[in-house]
Amino acid sequence: MKKLFTGFTLVFFLASCANQSTPEQSLYDALGQYEGITKITHQLILNIAKDERVKHRYKGVNMSKFKKGMSDYVCAVADGPCKYTGDNMKLVHAGHNYTNTEFNAIVDDLILAMEQLDIPVTTQNRLLAKLAPTYKDVVYH
Repeated sequence: MKKLFTGFTLVFFLASCANQSTPEQSLYDALGQYEGITKITHQLILNIAKDERVKHRYKGVNMSKFKKGMSDYVCAVADGPCKYTGDNMKLVHAGHNYTNTEFNAIVDDLILAMEQLDIPVTTQNRLLAKLAPTYKDVVYH
């Protein structure tokens, strides 16, 4: 009887351990911290440069400044240690009259960048969920 009880206890213990959720890795860490975020931003810029739907929007843009600003913004949105000190998204995009198609193209380019860097889909989705609320500050109806 003692062996049966010990076996049952072990099974119960293992089952309860399996059901305990481990703390989820922070989004900042899952993205590779600031270095990983900078790589994503760099790849995003390369993807935008090839994207006929939006590349014209970036003519004359200081891409070094864009890369730093975008990296800092994503870092802050991902709850990293960064402080985004640029203008708010509404001000940055004011007067540009971005369309839904252009917004979606940039999202496509970002997803492609993350895929190219082997960012897991669950991490991609976590970042996209954090960025989604900016839609209203970018596309005006």
